[in-house]
Amino acid sequence: MDWYAPIVKNIIHPLWAFTDGETHIALWRELERSQYFSRDEIARLQLNRLRTMVGHAYENCPFYRERLDSVGFSPADLRDFADLARIPMLTKEDIQVHKDDLVARNIAKSDLLPDKTGGSTGKPLHYYRDRRRMDYLKASAMRHDRWAGYEVGDKLAVIWGNRHDFSATQELKWHIRNMVLERKLILDSSSITEERMHEFARKLRKFKPEAILTYANSGALFASFLLENNIRDIRVKSVITSAEMLHNGERETIAEAFGCEVFDRYGCREVGVIASECEAHAGMHISAECVFVEFVRNGRPAGSGEEGDVVITDLLNFGMPLIRYRIEDIGIPSDRTCSCGRGLPLMEMVGGRVTDFLVAPDGRRVSGASLTIYLIANTPGVRQAQIVQNVPYALHIKIVKGVEFTDDSISFLKRKVAEFFGHEVELEIEFVSDIPKEVSGKYRFSICNIGRRNDSDVS
Repeated sequence: MDWYAPIVKNIIHPLWAFTDGETHIALWRELERSQYFSRDEIARLQLNRLRTMVGHAYENCPFYRERLDSVGFSPADLRDFADLARIPMLTKEDIQVHKDDLVARNIAKSDLLPDKTGGSTGKPLHYYRDRRRMDYLKASAMRHDRWAGYEVGDKLAVIWGNRHDFSATQELKWHIRNMVLERKLILDSSSITEERMHEFARKLRKFKPEAILTYANSGALFASFLLENNIRDIRVKSVITSAEMLHNGERETIAEAFGCEVFDRYGCREVGVIASECEAHAGMHISAECVFVEFVRNGRPAGSGEEGDVVITDLLNFGMPLIRYRIEDIGIPSDRTCSCGRGLPLMEMVGGRVTDFLVAPDGRRVSGASLTIYLIANTPGVRQAQIVQNVPYALHIKIVKGVEFTDDSISFLKRKVAEFFGHEVELEIEFVSDIPKEVSGKYRFSICNIGRRNDSDVS
């Protein structure tokens, strides 16, 4: 029995949140109640929050004032969901170019928290969210975690990219917080070898987590390794997959390897969890109190069961409103009712961000998802990027340059590539005006053509 888990949940976590001035526990309780609202009640809540957000953005953000005026739209015109389509979509390029004009003028700078995306669509972004939105982000994650059987205080293993540039003081603070409060075992999947996967197995046996959170591709690769080596003694309550598409067969492989259910999750850095599976696994429930999701097909709303571009409006980030933000993924709305009893609408993912593992000369597999965070997102002036590998000793990187791109950006790229792949790898950089999606509608950030046998390769 894990005697420490209830102490964290009932004593340490609330005290820590109170000391930090965080309100996410109260917001989580609010979300626990609202998830069982009827569809009509949730729709009314969403429409009210949409009206509030659009009015706020118009009054306080120069970008939205100009954009709405340009199409003759007033916040008072937003009477139902259909009216929202009159507002032009927000693109990643809009955020890159107009970031300062998207920030609300009535929000104090001290209340704005900077962040950046990993660039898994090849277009890294820098943006802000206000502190209350950060609390909602944590509250929403807590709710989705509980659907997968993972509670605050439980041990969690995280198979994720984990390279960071902390100072000694920051590193110490992180370790104290993790040991006392978060109880996470971080398994760095930025580059994977057979030896490292044996190390993962040893650490998991010792740590005994309740659940695992993992990049979908990394989790599937590790699960295959466990099955191939007849390692069957690592058991958890659940595995949560995220950050990448969970492809056919990967769910079954992960479930068999760890003897548990797999809960797929969909989100983006800008708004957090967008949708997640519940215990019924009948699709993913949209976090409707926090985000309004549209599915747009050829300029019109997609019907139930029909594919469409995912367009989101953050209902709670007043610091930097994101209204009708096209995040370059493809999803399917559903009008089905889930047997779990929750009134939150359902959706499915069918396309979007795809990352292959790349191969280092020494045979290590380098996670494409990790490269989006630690390579592309941190390189100044990169608007969009794609990495293609045809041989182990060379990488071809296509880049759409922004105004901040300089010779220092190239030097940074070369240094980071050497860190991940070794100094013997040649780097070829090609500057292009655009990097299109494939015919399937998927954007492939990293493409490995070595032998065409990459585990995450998709057609």
